Amino acid sequence: MKIRKRNIVPSLFTMLNLFFGFFAIVNALRGNFVAASWFIILAAIWDVLDGRIARLTHTHSEFGIEFDSLADVVSFGVAPSILIYQIYFDNFFDKLEAFGVILSFFPLLFGAIRLARFNVNIDGFEKENFTGLPIPATAVTLASYVIFNYDLWEGLKFGSLLIPLVLLLSFLMVSNIEYQTMPKFSFRVNRKNSIQFLLVILGVTIILIFQEKAMFPLVFGFVLYYLFRAILHSLKEEDEEEEVFDVSISD
Repeated sequence: MKIRKRNIVPSLFTMLNLFFGFFAIVNALRGNFVAASWFIILAAIWDVLDGRIARLTHTHSEFGIEFDSLADVVSFGVAPSILIYQIYFDNFFDKLEAFGVILSFFPLLFGAIRLARFNVNIDGFEKENFTGLPIPATAVTLASYVIFNYDLWEGLKFGSLLIPLVLLLSFLMVSNIEYQTMPKFSFRVNRKNSIQFLLVILGVTIILIFQEKAMFPLVFGFVLYYLFRAILHSLKEEDEEEEVFDVSISD
């Protein structure tokens, strides 16, 4: 089998994703929770870049998809699960250790299910949206929550909020709620893409200015936006169905 050299480039980015995920685990086990959180975020950045590079160079392949998924399980499944266990669930659930282990296992479990479903249902390499919250978004949300706490209070002040946060994110990963993919980095595609790209630039600018204080609110806002949008859309559909039913039985 002939392998083009340029096919190696996206895989190098995936390797960096995997390396930073592994390094996040090492730091979490050592008690360097903020560093571990940043390494998860760095892994997510490389995860975004490997897909972009593959599309730009037309080197996407089934191997790349499988390799990327395996790297994602480590960086955005294992790493955040170990992070939240080490930072909170291990100590808080001293008498209910099994409960803490199960809760911290959820990001890994539901993330793996999310990736398996994605790989089974994938149809082509270009997608406009994802079904369920992508696993990198879950990992970045948890990591940014840790960074947010340590920046404001030099510790995990509201650790108990990790419980509903983990449950919510785990549910969203295996839900049927649609989440938009990252926009193409161009203003020439279409109006919708241009607006989304502009919002990404605005979000990055806010993070650069306010740094740790802005990251979690922005990322969590992204998560909640699509959740509330799906709820409103569902309520609207129910109202339309009721109107149709009322018309059909009228005299």
